[in-house]
Amino acid sequence: MYQKERIQKIQQLLLEKTSLTKNEIMETFEISSDTARRDILEVTKSGLATRTHGGIILADTGNKVLDFFERSTLLLPEKERMAQKVVEYLPENATCFLDVSTTLTIAAQQLKKSCKIYTHSLDNAFALGMNSGLTTHVFGGELDTDNRFFFGTQTLQEIQQLKFDLAFIGAASIEEDGIYYKEETNACLKQAVVSRSRKIVLVSEAQKFQKSAPYKGAELSQIDVVISDQALSPKEKSYFKADCEFIY
Repeated sequence: MYQKERIQKIQQLLLEKTSLTKNEIMETFEISSDTARRDILEVTKSGLATRTHGGIILADTGNKVLDFFERSTLLLPEKERMAQKVVEYLPENATCFLDVSTTLTIAAQQLKKSCKIYTHSLDNAFALGMNSGLTTHVFGGELDTDNRFFFGTQTLQEIQQLKFDLAFIGAASIEEDGIYYKEETNACLKQAVVSRSRKIVLVSEAQKFQKSAPYKGAELSQIDVVISDQALSPKEKSYFKADCEFIY
């Protein structure tokens, strides 16, 4: 197993168990003490973990919402599966909005259908640009370098002239009264997209229910489909409308 793959698996284990000893890492991956030490150093560089005597513990990030690059190496197998569900759900010849999201960027890389895609994500734009069968429109404005999206006031006006068949949106946090984002500009754009879409698909890991962000971008009653990495609890599902579809 290559180190990059081990690091991803160690990060996943850490999210599940909150702490790991060096011996646990050595036994789990059948690696030497020196290799485990190097892996631990790599995991701590990501900011996800803090070193302790004999191992690592999950960093005290609380309910912090991570930036794009901080999220990009986490839960990759789960994101790959979710991205495939997105690609399968998206119909041919549809006009869609594809949100800024590490999972949706993977979907953009996999997408081979003839669709018209609108996005404000820099990474989605690069991925979609590799497929000549797609029509890609990138909303402009100032680039948020930490979170990899563009925003401008003219974008909101442009969205009001459009009608999306589907909007695939992510979330910084999911709470009982709505979907939240840490940037006000991103939340404003999401509100505009939701108001101009025939169907809204929320693409989010279940752990977003444990996060917190300040700006509401959508009501849960507006969500038609949820694509997640694991089954939501009965309580979490009850926040959505009765006919909401759940895909895992």
